Amino acid sequence: MDIADRLAAAAPDSSPCGEESAEAELARLRARVARLESERDALWWAIHHDDLTGLANRRLLDTVGPSMLRNAGRYAVLVLDLDGFKPVNDRFGHAIGDEVLRTVGRRLSGCLVDDLAVRLSGDEFAAVLTESSLAGAHQDWPALVGAIWSAVAEPMTIAGHRLVVTASIGVATGTREPATMTELIRRADLAMYHAKANRHRTYVAWDRN
Repeated sequence: MDIADRLAAAAPDSSPCGEESAEAELARLRARVARLESERDALWWAIHHDDLTGLANRRLLDTVGPSMLRNAGRYAVLVLDLDGFKPVNDRFGHAIGDEVLRTVGRRLSGCLVDDLAVRLSGDEFAAVLTESSLAGAHQDWPALVGAIWSAVAEPMTIAGHRLVVTASIGVATGTREPATMTELIRRADLAMYHAKANRHRTYVAWDRN
């Protein structure tokens, strides 16, 4: 018996058309419960997702990330910082900059299979990868991370402008009982800054802890 049924069963029947009245009241209560559940789901989504890109936010990363890692035989945590985004934003304005961020978010999530793409803040993104994304041509972390970098770097046309941004990516991997999500993000973040500082040699840096 659902919530509406229990509420209807508890309500006294004082109508001369008792059966029809009870059915109408049950329908009304069910509609109210459905509306409340829809509002609850919408609120949960808003709290746990970035409103610009629709990706998970840091709150959802901290909520579901640890269980993803515990259930994974292998995992990788990525931090991505965009290169070339600020000049685009400064030259063409925030509306086009926002669309660049949405496009990057779609491209990042499109490279994952049942894994988590995250917008941390500004032009910084993250991802939690497990074996589910190691499919097809991407059977190891370097291949998958390379595919993510290539997807982000693909030229995009927005409002008639051909734009290119790339990413510096830091990666923390593991196969054992994982460290905390905060620690893994910290390691990947440090690796990302190493990649950004050495862009004449590499766009990806791997944490070796």
